[in-house]
This record gives sequence, structure tokens and C-alpha cells, in this order.
Amino acid sequence: MILTCFPHSITATGDDHIGSANIALHYLCQMSQRAILYVIVVLSVVSAGISGSLFSTYLPIIAAEMSGGAATKQDVATMGSYAGASFLIGWAVGAFVLGAVSDRIGRKLALFAAICTCSLGVFCTAFVPSLPFLVAIRFLTGAGAGGILLIGSVLISEAWAQGNRVRMVSIMMNSFPLGFLVAGVIGSAVKDWHLAYTMGSSTIVLGLAVLFLVRESDVWKGSDQRHEAAHLERENVFDARYRRDLVLGITLFGSMLIGLWAAFTWMPTWVHSMSSPEDAQHNRGMVSIVLGIGSMAGALVGAPLANRIGRRRTVFVGYAACAALSVATFQTGLVPSPALFVMIFLLTAAIGINQGVLSTYIPELFPTLIRGAATGISMNAGRLLTAVGVFFVGVLVHVLDGYHNAIAAFAIAYVLGAIALAFARETNGQALPE
Repeated sequence: MILTCFPHSITATGDDHIGSANIALHYLCQMSQRAILYVIVVLSVVSAGISGSLFSTYLPIIAAEMSGGAATKQDVATMGSYAGASFLIGWAVGAFVLGAVSDRIGRKLALFAAICTCSLGVFCTAFVPSLPFLVAIRFLTGAGAGGILLIGSVLISEAWAQGNRVRMVSIMMNSFPLGFLVAGVIGSAVKDWHLAYTMGSSTIVLGLAVLFLVRESDVWKGSDQRHEAAHLERENVFDARYRRDLVLGITLFGSMLIGLWAAFTWMPTWVHSMSSPEDAQHNRGMVSIVLGIGSMAGALVGAPLANRIGRRRTVFVGYAACAALSVATFQTGLVPSPALFVMIFLLTAAIGINQGVLSTYIPELFPTLIRGAATGISMNAGRLLTAVGVFFVGVLVHVLDGYHNAIAAFAIAYVLGAIALAFARETNGQALPE
């Protein structure tokens, strides 16, 4: 009797009861493999969140040091605009490239490359001497972070192809803001931003965990083998039959990203600008913590809602809540207080609903051998526009007289996303296309 944790590796001899026990152990092994995969992917997504939010947490301090003294509001806005836009452009480029690569060489090696790229970028940030170097390193960091979230969503979708995909992917995607929570804790406890970034780069150990503990996607391997055995050509992501879904995927995810990043990137700086000097560091850290908790709460609410009323209706509810709560948070004169943090929590929970459900919905639209590339394009083409939006928040701070007005202006993207839903198809209850 031989038993391993890999498919088709069970042999039983002589006794039906032994064979049944082998089958049970086989499924336990499969569950164990999926649990290991899930923990590693979630922690990797958290590491991507740390790489994105640690900069926002320390932005005023970094700007002051690179300016050679006290930084003006203009100095902070300029650095935040350039570095934030570079991170998001890198994110889009990394997701495009690594998504296509994952379709060719597999999900595992592509995820390993993404984690190493992101962690290396975080480590190098601790030693950047000037703004041009900072912008370049933020591009590298973003490329790795974008690859992590993209490949993670595809891997988990395929690992739970026959299970509750929306719950598993939603929780995984919204573990990204848990990185905000970690960054907030670091920001509250560690004043030296060089040390904070050095600590943040320790996530490179997750790359080794992927290499030695994660198994390649069975769905990807099976589809690749079927195409090879039947001498079938791979689908092309730009085929006419996928074009409608691709355009809708870009529109839906892009509209969510514009509002999300305008808020998430600039909220700590907005709260800092309203805080007294002695409270500024604490309040910046609190914002990052609330962003993480709110997004995870949204993931927990969005998954069962999407299973009950469908992907499209759930996302519509999310868009409507995002638009209304953006106005309530940024346009009602709130100051740093429990009331403001409650509003931030509610807004990020609404964002968490949409991010989780859309991250499940988009991979469900495409067959396996173009799923990485198509999901990468859908989730990240809009990120290039988002990068422009994040850049112009810094510009609009002066034009619109304050961070609150500049951030709120981008909430119109949620309305555009809600309109696009009218043309989308429902995938709730359907198997992943092969």
C-alpha cells in the first residue's frame, strides 16, 4: 500500500476498507496542500499590502529627510504623487508580464518571482538617496506586488475550482489591507523609516516557502496537458469571443481601483495634515489599521452576499456604498476622532466587498490557459489610469483646496463602474471555464 499527497498516487491491495481509508487519507492530503497554499498566498498578499502602505505611513518623514529639513505640504504632495504613480505603473506592468508568464511556465514560479521582486524593492527603499531613485524602486516594488495579487487570485480560484471560490478569493484579496494594519503598527512603534523598511523586506522568506512548499496548480497542468495531447492551439486573450468580457473586466476593476487608491494612498497624509504634531504619528498609524480591518470586514460580508444574490448585484451594492460613503467621509467636515475612523472603516468595508467579489468574478470569465493574462489585463489596465489619478490627487490638493476635496473627486469612478455592470454577465454557480 502506497500513499502520497499527489493525485493518482493511491494504490490499495486486497481490502476495500483499506482502499476507503486510502481515499480518505488522500483527500486529507489534498486539504492539507490547499491549506498550506492558502496560508502562503495570504501572507504574500499581506506582504504586498505592507509594501504599498508603508510608504504612505512614512511619507511626511521621508519627504522631510530628502528635503534636508522640514518638508512643506507641496514637498510631501510632490513626492507622494511621483512615488505613488510609479508604484501603480509598476504594479500594472508587473501584473501584465507575470500574468502572461504564469500561463506559460505555471503559477508557482511566477508567484516566486513576484514575491522576490516585491521584497527586494522594499529592502532597497531603505537606502534610496533621492527622489529619482525612490521613484525607480517604487516601480520595482509595485511590479512585484501586482504580480502577487494577480497570481494569488488565479491560484486560489483554480485550487477552489469546485469549492467556494468567492469566499476564499475574497478573503485572500482583502488580506492586502491587512498589510496596512501591519504597516500602521510598524509606523506607530518604529520612528526610523530606514529600519521599518528593512524589517518589511523580511517577507522574502515567503518566496522560499512558495518554492519548497507550494504545488503547481492542477487545473493549469491539466489544461496544458490536454492542449498538448490534442495538438490544440492555446486560446488568444484578444480573440473576439473574449473581447467583451475583457473590456468589461478592465472597466469594472479599473473604476474600483481609481477610487480605492486615491483614498488609500492619500488618507494617512490627509489625516496627518489635520492632526496636531504630537498626534500625527498615532493618527497615521490608526488610519492604516482601520483600512486593514475595514477591508477584511468587507471580504467577510461580500462573499456570502455574492453567493446569495450573485456577483453583479453584490458589486452594485458595493459601488453605491463606496460613492455615498466617500461623500460622507470627505465632505462633512470630520476631524481626527472616533467618528472619522468609523467612517473610514465603513468606506473601506464597502471597497473590500467590491475588491473581493471582482477578484473572483474576473477569473471566472476566461479559460485556464489565458486566465493569467486576461485577469492581469482586466485587473491592471485600469491601474495605469489609476496611477494618473493618484498623481493628480497631489496636484488637485492645491486646485481644489485640500486633500478631502481631491480624494472625493475621484469617487465618480464608482458611479461609472455601477453603470458598466448593466452590460456584464452573471457567473454565480458556474464552473471555471476550461
